[in-house]
Amino acid sequence: MSAAALEQPEVIRSMQEALQAIPAPQSIPTGEAVDSKPLVGGEINVRIALSPGMITLIAAPITVAFTMLAGWVLLKTAGMPVYPGEMLGGAIANTLGGIMASLPLFILMKKGAQAIAQAGILGIALRVGTVLMAMLAASSPAWGLTRLVLVYWVLAFYFPLLIVETAVVAWLANKAKH
Repeated sequence: MSAAALEQPEVIRSMQEALQAIPAPQSIPTGEAVDSKPLVGGEINVRIALSPGMITLIAAPITVAFTMLAGWVLLKTAGMPVYPGEMLGGAIANTLGGIMASLPLFILMKKGAQAIAQAGILGIALRVGTVLMAMLAASSPAWGLTRLVLVYWVLAFYFPLLIVETAVVAWLANKAKH
């Protein structure tokens, strides 16, 4: 159609009638299309945030995982044997020890700087005891691990973990209001 044909009154009138025949748009419903209430039982909400408590609890597993990755890359690059069983045994021992050491901090960190310092000292005792018990369990003949290599891996994980946990205790003590 040309522009002159569109300007004729019959064409304009028929276009207006066609537009009026189109139904008005309905409002779009807002809200949830499907009700998210539980079908059976109650509702449980889980909120995860990087709060000081959460950082305290996840510092040990993250440190051990990073140390494990760095140790594996370093040994592979140098062409040295990795001993994956011993590496995993040392990682498990230190992760358990680190989590046990963080529990007093997690529980007592809201009680002030003095309680945080006491929890840090209690955490050292729990970490040492847990790591030694886990190392003794991993060195049993049933696991078939080389004991000396296991000890090396435990020590390789222990010292970075000790540094990170000391930093967490210092950070929490500085963050404490009293």
